[in-house]
Amino acid sequence: MKKSSQNFQLVKYAKHKASFAEMVIVFTFASIVGYLVETGYVFLCVGKIVKRGMFLGPYCPIYGFGALILYCCFYDVKPNKKNIPIIFLFASLLLGTFELLCGLGFKYILNIEMWNYSGKFLNILNYTTVPILIGWGILGTMYVFFVHPIILKVVGMFPKKIMNKVAIVLFCMFFCDWLISTRRVNINPQILTDLVNPQDIS
Repeated sequence: MKKSSQNFQLVKYAKHKASFAEMVIVFTFASIVGYLVETGYVFLCVGKIVKRGMFLGPYCPIYGFGALILYCCFYDVKPNKKNIPIIFLFASLLLGTFELLCGLGFKYILNIEMWNYSGKFLNILNYTTVPILIGWGILGTMYVFFVHPIILKVVGMFPKKIMNKVAIVLFCMFFCDWLISTRRVNINPQILTDLVNPQDIS
């Protein structure tokens, strides 16, 4: 029994602590990559480039927050092949649940709908699907194995004070974009309608 339980233990870095700079860089990077993924996906579906997200800048924050969830759960985990199954499983469940809760929260608390998977194969309460859960698992595993080590390496190359200043600038840029974009959506709710129905954009 003891040997069997050891097979499911994550292989971790010896000593590492989460830092503010890393979290901001992870969030920014994932938000931008998510924006590109969303844009590419919609292009494949509707055959045209449609700006994704409600922000002025190239941000899809759900990807950024999803990456932060993985960061907080696996920030000290080594990219070891023994970790693949448990990371894939937890990434699928954590990020899929996060997407589902965000969709339900937007709909029933804020009365807005930024995505909807009704009619899609194996959809779960209209705000995620089983194939998307698998996709989250793949993306999450890729993050832990490839993106996270690179971010740790890049942040470690520069003095802590410099990286903290860079993180503050990135955070302020996103926060200002959030304020302006929220104002735009309040003035023109059609922006959210276009997000859910990109095929209707002329």
